[in-house]
Amino acid sequence: MRIWGQLAGAGIAFVLLASCATAAKYTLRDRFEAIGLSPAMAGCMVDDLDDRLDDRDLRDLADYSVSISRADTPLEAVERLLEIDNPRAVAAVGRAAFSCVTGFVR
Repeated sequence: MRIWGQLAGAGIAFVLLASCATAAKYTLRDRFEAIGLSPAMAGCMVDDLDDRLDDRDLRDLADYSVSISRADTPLEAVERLLEIDNPRAVAAVGRAAFSCVTGFVR
């Protein structure tokens, strides 16, 4: 019986972590759209970031992205995103923006 309890606990932990990553993606998409990116561009950025970053980095970026809602333009918002204290996230935002704007894949 104890093994089933451990397996259930591990399963619940996995579901919670997965839901946090999904929530982070939705948060980022909403914030990107709120600053004026088209739904297609916001989706491209989030998909690209999801490919480039692990779940923790995505959550960091989503948490930090509250400051982008105060930006006056999409360019200013991207500049604010580049200021996050997470080098992986900064690099991923720059690459995602370039990739989504130009259509060049990595």
